[in-house]
Amino acid sequence: MVRLLSSSDMVSILSMQDVIHVVEEGFRTMNLQEDHIPVRLPLNVSDKAAVALFMPAYLSASQTLGAKTVTVFPDNPSHGVPVIMGYYTLCDAVTGKLIALMDATYLTGIRTAAASAVATKYLARKEARRLGIIGAGVQARFHAKAMMAVRSVDEIMVYNRSVEQGEKLVQELTARYAIPIHFMDTPDSCAAEADILVTCTATKEPLFDGKVLKAGTHINAIGAYTPDMRELDSHTIREALVFVDTYEGAFEEAGDILIPLSEGVITREHIRAELTELVRGLKSGRTNELAITVFKSVGYAMEDAVTARLAYEKAVERDIGMTFDLDA
Repeated sequence: MVRLLSSSDMVSILSMQDVIHVVEEGFRTMNLQEDHIPVRLPLNVSDKAAVALFMPAYLSASQTLGAKTVTVFPDNPSHGVPVIMGYYTLCDAVTGKLIALMDATYLTGIRTAAASAVATKYLARKEARRLGIIGAGVQARFHAKAMMAVRSVDEIMVYNRSVEQGEKLVQELTARYAIPIHFMDTPDSCAAEADILVTCTATKEPLFDGKVLKAGTHINAIGAYTPDMRELDSHTIREALVFVDTYEGAFEEAGDILIPLSEGVITREHIRAELTELVRGLKSGRTNELAITVFKSVGYAMEDAVTARLAYEKAVERDIGMTFDLDA
């Protein structure tokens, strides 16, 4: 039987703490010889200025086989549907038989923030307390929760190009968390005040002047996901200790890194480690309290696979979702 999990099912099943745990364990237990996790395949829908992204993965240790499809259609609000939508197909790794079909919009949001939380756990200063968020979309909400799961955040600052949307986020977070939450006038002011900074926008131009960052800041840059997109300027990348989810994905898709590389500002060796090396202790993270650290993420199919496996196992355990026989 195939288990069908809706968006509301996924919300009821997946907790931030659980997803942070399985994503961290996923990086720790990866088998580079036997796992197969290709770089994300983008399929351009040129007449719609849209893209479909395909992210398959096979994880040998957990016997997880699946694939995520994410679609990004910028004109969707005019049709009354979200810009970004996702779907995950999970298969039995012994037979290849489909065992689950689930909404992956919520899955994508929570696993992206969970990966940033893992990076923050290893890279941010222990006493980091002030969280800055640039961007007021779905990822801003997930990241606020994720950052509070790994650090004792006692203040949040928000900047968004649309003041209305930014103030809406401030109101939502204020209702949820009993800490001061402010809307900032400029992205520079948000970046300058933060101990931990999350950038989650779809910009192609740097969001702020990297010279305003204070010593010891940690940045999770998660918005840009193509070679021509960037949220951070070359100064920030050059001066920071830079870490990535994977080398392969970063050197294929991360404009934040590829643009400084093309300018000759950095070399490939400037990237200090990928997340699995940090989690396993193979490479060091922050070297001192004054260093600026950057975690650049473009998305990694392993994160989706372990989160989908977790959702499936919890759904079976609690009998959540609908089941149907595809072969009937």
